[in-house]
Amino acid sequence: MQPPLKDLLAGSQLFGELAPNELDVVARAAETREFARDETIFAMQEPGDGLYVIASGRVKVVVSTTGGKEFILATLGPGQFFGEMALLDDSPRSASVIAQLPTSAYRIRRQEFDRLIEAHPGIARKLLRELSLRLRRANAQMESLVTLDVVGRLARYFISLAKQHGQILGNGWVAVRRPTHQDIANSIGTSRETVTRLMTELEERGLVVNEGKMSYLREEVLRSEGE
Repeated sequence: MQPPLKDLLAGSQLFGELAPNELDVVARAAETREFARDETIFAMQEPGDGLYVIASGRVKVVVSTTGGKEFILATLGPGQFFGEMALLDDSPRSASVIAQLPTSAYRIRRQEFDRLIEAHPGIARKLLRELSLRLRRANAQMESLVTLDVVGRLARYFISLAKQHGQILGNGWVAVRRPTHQDIANSIGTSRETVTRLMTELEERGLVVNEGKMSYLREEVLRSEGE
């Protein structure tokens, strides 16, 4: 069950510092959108029609190479937002966004978003901070591709996934819903078959426990790894 829109906005990265009456303004401007698993929310090069705040589920931000191979830039979950870049520079979408899980999101159309930015400059500052954080993560991802072997990239991927989307269980473990092996492969620059083999190796080494669609990592592993 997803939280009421106003509560979701109050806890979101972008709108969390707004006063209750300001949150009411944002809530009135938002419209609900529902997406099935694997549904494309918008495609690369489409016009930017709005910004989305995720209520439930998870999405992946992807680009395709000239050879048709998919590369996943980021995964985003509840309270996070996407679609802002095309609103800032009036250019087409720079990436596609696809639902990894059944996803509910609120869309704020371009005209409403422009009015919000003009009325509340603090939103623009938070937007810039979040864009800076995503750029740092993208830099770290590129560094991993260059400097780490595939085992190291896979381990770092799961640590990052658990930090961003994991649920602390209180018994020393963190649970995270595991993407498909193909999505993992598209995130770390390898093949699905390699991911399947290495997942077994990581489990044998006690670094991760896989049960059904969930993976579990020890909290101490997350604390020992920096951003």
